[in-house]
Order: sequence, then structure tokens, then C-alpha cells
Amino acid sequence: MKKYLQIIFYLCLLSNVAVAEERTRILFVGNSYTGQIRGTLIKLFAASPEGKATELEFVTPGGKTLAFHLGNEATTKKIKEGKWDFVVLQDQSQTPAVFPKKFEEAAVKLDKLIDVSGAKTVFYQTWGRRDGDKANPKLFPTYESMQKKLSKNYLSAAKRCKARLAPVGDTWSLVRKENPKLGKELYKRDGSHPSAKGAYLAACVFYATIFEKSPGKVGFTGGLSEDERRVIMQALKKAL
Repeated sequence: MKKYLQIIFYLCLLSNVAVAEERTRILFVGNSYTGQIRGTLIKLFAASPEGKATELEFVTPGGKTLAFHLGNEATTKKIKEGKWDFVVLQDQSQTPAVFPKKFEEAAVKLDKLIDVSGAKTVFYQTWGRRDGDKANPKLFPTYESMQKKLSKNYLSAAKRCKARLAPVGDTWSLVRKENPKLGKELYKRDGSHPSAKGAYLAACVFYATIFEKSPGKVGFTGGLSEDERRVIMQALKKAL
């Protein structure tokens, strides 16, 4: 009897070790909109209960599209051979709005590679330019017009691929409506890239999307005030 109890004890011990060694591996594929939230993502995830069992990697050359990544052997090899749990896809900030067909074609093909690799696809829905797209003023004279198109086309791609959507853009939009001052502070001075506050918002959306838990209790605050964090958490709850 004693011998059987010892065997059960060691089996339980081995089982606990196996569980402890399970890791969540996440690859982010995009450009500067991903690269500039990288540090905040790492800090937020590290401060979370899942942090020690999570690995993050990034492929984020500036200004690149998903079509570029699809044709780039280094990117596709990393997707195929990385043994990821999730692969996050982010296109160049204007492409899903201005060239929706180009965006969706590349997104679908990359999603197929991700499926074959055994990972799950997550689409990083981005935000509109703060004052509209100055490079395409007739198409998107305002933030609202650009955001509407980005939100629609990212959602369409996610549905077509049966993938998860990280609604960063929708959360961003809700914050702008609830607190216009904070909404503007989500941007850097260029009115395009994320500030530290914008990066914190995006990191919170990814945490909630991937782990299906609220980031509100994670200790890392990104330097935001309690009121600012409350606005973001409320917006995130509505967007998910």
C-alpha cells in the first residue's frame, strides 16, 4: 500500500511540473504600431499572473504591410517553425482602410499558414489618425471616417478567418468619446503613433483578448492615473 501511495505521489508531482512548464508563446507580426507598444506589452504581461509562463516575440519592421510579411521568407519561416500559441497580425496603419482587398488577401493567406502551424490568429485592429488621414483627405477627412473603415475591415477579416479580434481601435474610439482629452493623449505628437497612454490601452486589449481576463487588477499601470485607467477599462469592457 505504501508503495502505491508513493507512486501516486510521484505521478502527481510530475503532473504539476508538466502544468508549470506549459507556456503561452505569442508572435506579433506588424510594424511600428506594434513595435511602439512592445515595451508596455512586455511590462504588463510580466506583471500579470500569466507573465512567468508567457513568451513574446516581435517582427516589426517600420511601415511594412501584411503583404510584405507574406512574401518575406524570414517572417513565414518564423510563423511555420515557432510553435506559437497565438500569432498577432497588424497591417500598415492605412492599408486596411485604403486598400481593403489587398489587406484581406494577405490576411487570409497568412491565417492559413498560422492554422497549419497549429497556432491561433489574432487581428490587431488599429486606430484612425487623430485628425483624419492627411495623405487621403478625400477618403478620410476625419478620425471618425477612418476609424469606421478600419474597424469594419478588421472585423471582416477576423470573421472570414474565424480568428480573434483585438479591438484596440474600437476601445480607442470609445475613450475618445468618453474623455476627449485622454483620447488625444493616446497619440504621439504626429497624430498617428501611440503615446505611452495609447500603448497601455493597446496592451490591456491584448491581455484581455488572449487571456480572456480583465487587466484591471494587473499591478502595472503604465503611469496612468486611476481615473484614466478606469476610462480605459470601461471602454475595453464595451469593446470586447
